[in-house]
Amino acid sequence: MTKHFDRDLRRLGQQISELGQLVVEASDKAIVMLQNFDLVLAEEILATERRINDMEVDIEEECLKIMALHQPVASDLRYVITILKVNNDLERMGDQVVNIAERVKFIADKPRVVVDVDFRKMSEISSRMVRMVLDALVREDAMKAREVLAMDDDLDALHARSFSVLQEVMARKPEMIAPGVSYLTISSNLERIGDLATNIAEDIIFMEEGEVVRHLPAPSR
Repeated sequence: MTKHFDRDLRRLGQQISELGQLVVEASDKAIVMLQNFDLVLAEEILATERRINDMEVDIEEECLKIMALHQPVASDLRYVITILKVNNDLERMGDQVVNIAERVKFIADKPRVVVDVDFRKMSEISSRMVRMVLDALVREDAMKAREVLAMDDDLDALHARSFSVLQEVMARKPEMIAPGVSYLTISSNLERIGDLATNIAEDIIFMEEGEVVRHLPAPSR
C-alpha cells in the first residue's frame, strides 16, 4: 500500500465516522422528541439534513476518486465498496429521522393517540443498532456486526405490534385516523432505521469474512 493510498483510506474512514456521528446525534434527538413532541428538536433535526446530504456526496466522490486513482484490489477494494454502501445507508437513515421529525410537527397540535405503542423502546433499539454497527465498522468487527443482526428481530416485533394496535384504534375511532396514520409512519421509520443498520452489518461481515449473509435465514446469520 502506498503512502498516498493509506492516507486516502484513513481520511475516508474519518469521513464515514463523522457522518455516522451526525446520524447518531439526530437519532438521539428523535428519542427525546418522541417523548415530548419537542418542536425545537424537530427543527434541529431538519436543519441537520443538509449537512448529512452534503457529507454523503463528498464521501461518494472520495470513494470514486480512490478507486480511479489507486485501483484497489482484494480486501482494500472490499473496504472501499463497503464504505460506499454504508455511506448511502447512513444518508437514508438520516432521511428516516427527518421523516419522523416531519410527522411530529404534523401531529403536535392534534389529539394524542393514547395507545400502548412503545416508541421509546423502538427508538432506543434502533439508535443502539446504529451505534453498534458504526463501532463494528470502525473496529472491522464482524462478531459485533452479527450482534446487530440479532437485534433486528426485536425491532420488527415491536413494529408489528404497533401496526396491529394502531389499526384497531383507527377502526374504532375514525377521528384518530389522521394522527394514527402518522403514528404508523413513525413506527415504520424506526423499523426502517433498524433495517438499514442491518444492511450495514451484513456489509461489514462481507468485508471481513467474504461471506454474503443478506439472503440467509436469520438464525444462520
